[in-house]
Amino acid sequence: MSAPDFCAALRAASAPVIAEVKPFSPAAGDLIGGRSVSEIATAYARAGVPCVSVTTGQWHGGTPAMIADLAATGLPVLRKDFIVSRSHLEESARWGASAVLLTCTLLRPRDLARLAALALDLGLTPFVEAASAAELEGLSLPEGAVLAVNNRNIRQRETDGGGIERSLSLRSMARRVQPQGLLVSASGITRPEQATQVLAAGFDGVLIGTALMGDGQSDPEATARAFLAAARQALPV
Repeated sequence: MSAPDFCAALRAASAPVIAEVKPFSPAAGDLIGGRSVSEIATAYARAGVPCVSVTTGQWHGGTPAMIADLAATGLPVLRKDFIVSRSHLEESARWGASAVLLTCTLLRPRDLARLAALALDLGLTPFVEAASAAELEGLSLPEGAVLAVNNRNIRQRETDGGGIERSLSLRSMARRVQPQGLLVSASGITRPEQATQVLAAGFDGVLIGTALMGDGQSDPEATARAFLAAARQALPV
């Protein structure tokens, strides 16, 4: 059985929020607490999110097996990790991912283009993340890719303050790179009103991670509902 279509789900959503499961944050520490990955993913699904994401890299305390935990919800799953090879893409598909992160900060343009094409061939949506004007300059994406502006700095292990200012400053340039496809503001969004702001500015979706997970004790379903309500405020009725 093929994985659900990530782009189609995000486009059709009345509140285009990608809810992330992140076991550990280098800045905030343990985010899971006494909960399980499956429990958190199920809470997101109950809240009504259209897509979910999971960080499977070691520095976020993740494993590829977590993809299957999220896929069990029936929602499209984005795998966030340092994807650099065909074997990583094939592994992602086997575990049930619908989309994979490709990071401009780590990949040369020709390698990114090659991996994006391979991902599409495998039925995976390339979720291409850029964090600066230099990374957006000359970027060419295939049809079916998602372009995301990362509000945090992965070279600082995402311990920087982040913030939506980066998305807002790069929105026009990112839209020129991605005139028709989906444009997402990712990470560093800490309050529901920030989700409203970036969506109102012209982004097609937001990816929320640490703010949904809280301190390991908060209610992920209630928090997800708050961000979903904020997202709906930004979109035309």
